[in-house]
Amino acid sequence: MEDRKGGKQAADALIDASHQIKEPKTFTNPFLDEVESSLNIQGHFLNSLVLKASPNIKWTSSDLREGRIPDDLANQMPMAELVGPDGIFFNDTVRVGLWLQNKNIVYGPRQHAAEETFFIFNGEASWTTESNESKVQGPNTYIYHPSSVLHTSITTNSFVFTAWRWSGDIGFEKYSLHTR
Repeated sequence: MEDRKGGKQAADALIDASHQIKEPKTFTNPFLDEVESSLNIQGHFLNSLVLKASPNIKWTSSDLREGRIPDDLANQMPMAELVGPDGIFFNDTVRVGLWLQNKNIVYGPRQHAAEETFFIFNGEASWTTESNESKVQGPNTYIYHPSSVLHTSITTNSFVFTAWRWSGDIGFEKYSLHTR
């Protein structure tokens, strides 16, 4: 478990959301095959739970596309906000979801006011911040970005499939993608 205030807020929000599940909705998902093929059932146990729940998860391209991320990039990064202002379960203090960055994608540098943590289920990516050298990270790894830190994730021969959370200032209005 992540040992940060935002991590605890995200965990509490997920627990609260789990108590709201009565009859799960089923969604039509344009990215379902892509997401399901990225799950390693022999890997982290959460891979099989995500696979089982996939029909009940609303997969979309990045929520940040509204003038913040080009459509061609957003379409290479299926995501699902499970809990949050735009999530399946409403919460106005955190965003928690799942995210897939496909192979051969440079996402960033980017920054936002929210603090952010990724937990990698499967695959790998190179992660860089404005103050740290690039480092390849794989399954069972936490990647933390403090508020407003410029950061980049780069995939090459592998995708990266993660859970993510935002806490603090979780609005999209302070998100920016810096083009090279």
